[in-house]
Amino acid sequence: MSPTTSDTSASAGLSVRGLAVTYGDLRAVDGVDLEVAAGEVVALLGASGSGKSSLLRAVAGLEDVAAGEVAWGGRSMVRVPVHKRGFGLMFQDGQLFEHRDVGSNIAYGLTGLPRAQRSERVREMLELVG
Repeated sequence: MSPTTSDTSASAGLSVRGLAVTYGDLRAVDGVDLEVAAGEVVALLGASGSGKSSLLRAVAGLEDVAAGEVAWGGRSMVRVPVHKRGFGLMFQDGQLFEHRDVGSNIAYGLTGLPRAQRSERVREMLELVG
């Protein structure tokens, strides 16, 4: 079944099939399969060094995929540049700009949008989290 042609994969927000991430001879992620429906919340739990961050970084496009497929809404993301994937990753050590307020930190990732649209999106996100 191909994630780019399957109706069930297209309805899933995220489809990961046989994903592998390597660092030299170390296989940090080995054959992971994962389906996350649109709107579903999932937690990855595991010991330090078990591959959680490597998996997330590969899905976000921040790590090279040694094998497997990552699809979002039925569209393969493996060859899509990071800045065109339409999603991001919040690192556990908090990569915020301390000299900026909350709104400016949110707006930083929206630099490609016109100012009015960026301001509206920041307002929406702030309302979402209260």
